[in-house]
Amino acid sequence: MTARLQRPLLIGGLGITLGLWGLDSLSHSLAGVGDWLTLGTIAAGGGYWWYNRRGSGTPVTLAQAAIDRFEIDRLSSQVALVISQLAIESPQSGQIDLLRHQLSQAEANLTRPERQIAITGGHRVGKSSLLDILTKQPIPAATPLRYTETPALFTSGTQGDAATATAEKLALTADLVLFLTNGDLTATEYKYLSTLQQAQQRVILLFNQSDRYLPDERQLILQKLQMAVTGTLKATDIVATSTAPAPMKVRSLQADGTAVERLETPPVEIGDLQHQLAEILTKDGERLVWANTYRQLSGVQIAAKSALNRVRRDRALPTIDRNQWIVGAAAFTNPVPALDLLATAAVNAQMVVDLGAIYQQKFSLEHAQAAAGAIGNVMLKLGLVELCTQTVAGVLKTNAATYVAGGLVQGLSAAYLTRIAGLTLVEYLEAQDLVALAPSHAWNLDLLGATLQKVFQANQRAAYLHTLIKQGLDRLVPTGTAAEVI
Repeated sequence: MTARLQRPLLIGGLGITLGLWGLDSLSHSLAGVGDWLTLGTIAAGGGYWWYNRRGSGTPVTLAQAAIDRFEIDRLSSQVALVISQLAIESPQSGQIDLLRHQLSQAEANLTRPERQIAITGGHRVGKSSLLDILTKQPIPAATPLRYTETPALFTSGTQGDAATATAEKLALTADLVLFLTNGDLTATEYKYLSTLQQAQQRVILLFNQSDRYLPDERQLILQKLQMAVTGTLKATDIVATSTAPAPMKVRSLQADGTAVERLETPPVEIGDLQHQLAEILTKDGERLVWANTYRQLSGVQIAAKSALNRVRRDRALPTIDRNQWIVGAAAFTNPVPALDLLATAAVNAQMVVDLGAIYQQKFSLEHAQAAAGAIGNVMLKLGLVELCTQTVAGVLKTNAATYVAGGLVQGLSAAYLTRIAGLTLVEYLEAQDLVALAPSHAWNLDLLGATLQKVFQANQRAAYLHTLIKQGLDRLVPTGTAAEVI
C-alpha cells in the first residue's frame, strides 16, 4: 500500500534555493510531492575521521579538577529538574522514587562527618599491609577516617573482571584513593589512573616496597613515575613507601673478634605518606567531599536522563517511521534518472519540529529549516549516499530490472536515509540540555557527524535491512508484484 501524505514536508535543503516556499499550493499527487522534495538533501554514513578522533580520550588536567559548592548546587538542581520532567512525562515510571532517594542521599553526602579513603592496586602490591599500618598508626585529622581495601586489580578471568569492577566502584565512591604500584607504571595501571582522573578523583600514587631497590634505582623510578603522570597528579602526590620491608642480613663483631650474622626487619616507611595525607585532609578535605558528591550526582543524572530519553524515544520512533515512508513513497513513484537520492531523501523541517517538541526543544519553523539544512550539510560532507544505495541494492535481488525494481531501490534508499537522519536527530537531541528556551541556530557539526556515523553503523545490520525491505514491499509495491522483486 502506498504511503499517503499527512502534512506538507517542509524540507531544509543544502545548496538549493528555497524559492518554491512561496508557491500557493502543492499538488496532491505523489509525483508532485516527489518534484517538491527536490528542494531537500540528505545523505548518511562516513565520518570516520571524526569518529576515530573522538575515541582518543585525554586525562583530566589539574586545572579542570576544581569543583566548588556552586557547581554542586547547580548539578543538584539539574538532576531534580530531570526527575521532575520524568514524573510529568511518565508518571507511572518505577524509577522515580528510586531516583529521588538517590538524589537525597547524594545531597546528604555533603554533611558526612568522616572522610573515606580507598586503598587500591594490583595483586600483591601491599594493600593489606598498608591498611594494617594506617589502622594502627592513625593520622591526626579533624574528621574521622575510614579506610577501605579494594579487591586486587588487573587479575585475569571472569572473576578478575568482576573484582576490577568492584574495585573501581569503591575507588570512585571514596573521597581519596591511595594507588599502590611496585615499580614503574604499566600501560594497564596508567589507563586505570587516567580513568580515576577523568572522574576527578584525587589520587596519591604510592611507589611501595621501594626498600627493595638500590637508592639510585629508587630515585630513577620516582622520576619516571613523576614524568608519566605530569599534568594529572601533583608531584607531592607521588610518594615512596615501604609497608612490608624485606629482612636484611646484619653482621656484627663480637668482643672476641668473631662475626655474627642475623636477619633484621627494617621499620616500615610511611612517614612521607602520613605527612601528605594530613596536609590534604587539612587543606582540601571539604573539596574532596564536594568532588565525591559531584560524582554521585552525575551518576543519578545519567540514570534519570537515560530513563527520560527512553520514554521520549518511544514517542519519537513513530514520527520517524511515518516520515521515512512518506519520503520513500515519493521516491518510489518518481524513479527518473535526474531525481537524485539527495533530493528524494530530504530531511523535512516538520520532522525536526515534531522531534523537537518531544525533546522539549522549542523549534520555530524557521529554526527547523535551519536545522534540516545543517543536517543536510553534514550528511553531504560525509558523502555516503552511494554507499547507502549500494547497501540497499545489495540486499535486493537484481533479477527484476523493471520500473518497479528501479523505483523500489530509490524508494527504500530514501526511506533508509530518512530513518538514519531521524535517529541521528533523536540521539543529538538526547545529548542536549533538558529544556532549551531559545535554541541556537549554530549546530555542533562535529557532534552531528559523530552521531550520524554511530547511527549508520548501528543500522547496517543485514537483519535490519531485510526487515526494512519487507516493510517497504508491503507499503510501496502493488499487491502481487513483490514476489517478482525479492
